[in-house]
Amino acid sequence: MRKKRESYCSMSKEQFLNPETGAFKRLDNTAWYIKKRVEKPSYFLNMHTKFQEMPPACFKATIEGTPDINVEVIEKDIAAFMEEHNG
Repeated sequence: MRKKRESYCSMSKEQFLNPETGAFKRLDNTAWYIKKRVEKPSYFLNMHTKFQEMPPACFKATIEGTPDINVEVIEKDIAAFMEEHNG
C-alpha cells in the first residue's frame, strides 16, 4: 500500500501577509514564520517571492541544526503565538 502524500501550501507574499488568511508571526528575525491555517499552526519559510509551508520535522531539524538560530527564542515566540491564538 502506498503512503499517503502530504500536501503543503504555497502562498504569494500578498496572500500570506493578508490577516484574513490567518494570523502569523515572524520567528526571531529569521526567514521562518508561524501561521494559523485551518485551525492549526503551520510553519512557513519566506522564499522572497512566496511563502512555502514546510513539514514540522523540517522546521525542527533546521532550527536545531543552524548555529545562528536561537532555539530558545524561537520556542518562546511559538509559545506566545499559540497562547495568543488559542493553540
